[in-house]
Amino acid sequence: MADATAEFPRQYIEANADFGEWATAEPYFKELVERSISTVEELERWLIDISELEACFDEEGTKRYTAMTCQTDDEARQQAYLHFIQNVQPHAEPWRDKIRRKFVELAEQFDLPEQRYEMLERSTRNAVELYREENIPLLVKDSELRTQYQAITGAMTVTYHGEEMTLQQLARYLEETDRSVREEAYRLTVDRYLEDADKIDALYVEMVKLRHQIALNADCRDYREYVFRGMERFDYAPEDCLAFHDAIERVVVPAAKKLADVRREKLGVETLRPWDMAVDPDLKPPLRPFETSDELTAGCSRIFHEVNPELGRVFDTLRERDVLDLDSRKGKAPGGYQATFSERRLPFIFMNAVGTEGDVRTLLHEGGHAFHTWACRNEPFITYRSAPIEFAEVASMGMECLSLPHTNDFFGEDTARATRRFFEKIVTFFPFMASIDAFQHYVYTHVDDGIDAWKDYWQSLTKRFAPELDLSGLERGDRHSWHRKLHIFEVPFYYVEYGIAQLGALQIWQNAQKDYTQAVAEYRNGLALGGSRPLPELFAAAGCKFDFSEGTLRPLIAAVMEEIA
Repeated sequence: MADATAEFPRQYIEANADFGEWATAEPYFKELVERSISTVEELERWLIDISELEACFDEEGTKRYTAMTCQTDDEARQQAYLHFIQNVQPHAEPWRDKIRRKFVELAEQFDLPEQRYEMLERSTRNAVELYREENIPLLVKDSELRTQYQAITGAMTVTYHGEEMTLQQLARYLEETDRSVREEAYRLTVDRYLEDADKIDALYVEMVKLRHQIALNADCRDYREYVFRGMERFDYAPEDCLAFHDAIERVVVPAAKKLADVRREKLGVETLRPWDMAVDPDLKPPLRPFETSDELTAGCSRIFHEVNPELGRVFDTLRERDVLDLDSRKGKAPGGYQATFSERRLPFIFMNAVGTEGDVRTLLHEGGHAFHTWACRNEPFITYRSAPIEFAEVASMGMECLSLPHTNDFFGEDTARATRRFFEKIVTFFPFMASIDAFQHYVYTHVDDGIDAWKDYWQSLTKRFAPELDLSGLERGDRHSWHRKLHIFEVPFYYVEYGIAQLGALQIWQNAQKDYTQAVAEYRNGLALGGSRPLPELFAAAGCKFDFSEGTLRPLIAAVMEEIA
């Protein structure tokens, strides 16, 4: 706890209090509920003490979660995490509800400054309305099921030419110029997932049933309504997401098809197969910008310093404090994320680097999240230290865009090629995002249809949003390909944010072309607000508008296509 003691010493919680057991936490929750408050100053002190307690409590869970995902085949780590989510975390929920209700009463009693308290009041009232004690064990069970998905996918390896490797390591071969090598890598990946297809199907059925019951308990029509309220999507509705899907079909799918036609002609193939989509269309060797994670971090450090010296110093601090776990290895959960150790107010970056161009983009992306966490670390209220996900992803995707002029160290004479690939991936990303989001809208509003109907719908989405792909003979793999997207299992409905945020990031990119220094300054202004203001104001502070209608999408995609050309 040296970092916490040095920078953010405990003032309310005892220095040696260990939140791995509920008995430690309960007296603090009880005292906060029972504390007498008669002035605004006492109210503010109370809120700061709540923030300190929640930070200590949250950091305990985060430490155990990150340890588990870093080595999913370590039984001790998994059990430590499960102990926390089964035997510690659930006990806090009834007390949190009492604290929230007390705050709602106090907010009515005192004349609180609207600018400072508006978001806290809105969030608290919403949480009070959604809380149901009978959902506590169901939410625990949901967390357990998510852990099972981590364990299943984290254990997946294949033997490729006599060498055991993770699927992330195998993915490198999808960029090879030899088409037979790419096809073999693709089929090995698909076949490995299909080995566990029935197990993952059954797990998802159980998840959906459980989540639907959670929603009904909270007097919601379905889990979609529950999640939209739970994720505090106050500024848009499910219908706006469905309209976004339609706009993507009208605007981006034709753009993606143009790129696909060029790719097909350059590759000299009759149809594009899934293993043709990552290779360079001119059949140039794969971009291999680094070999070791040390090279990756050193290169990204240089980029961050060039974007803004202060951001570079922040990243160097993270390297020094050993809060990066970047290499892919057996037993490590797939994917990448940034978590926050809330008491130390430090970001933690997790990813699976194997030496690809995509790994560079991933660390730049997660670095953007880390800068967001760092920008808010001096905020007294823990609620305001994190922003809505839609804007949190602007922090990450915006950093990818701001980094574009500075990637020469990684790509050298291939920088233009790498930049083109960056923009091409933005175009192809939107239809894929729409598929992932639309799939979940369907599942959670058609719960009784069952797994076969859900998979039928998924295949219809493939046809709708990826018509350029030839999947003949690969239908079973396509039918289960959503198994590979961890968001569907672990953070349901968290994916449309990437599309919304990408539009914000592209606006930051356009701003940077006009005045780079000003664009970086506005970006940092937005980050510094954390979650203290509504979503439209956060976007505005970063120099962009919160809008994902066709009116915003069409000119941005036109600009991207022009950049590619």
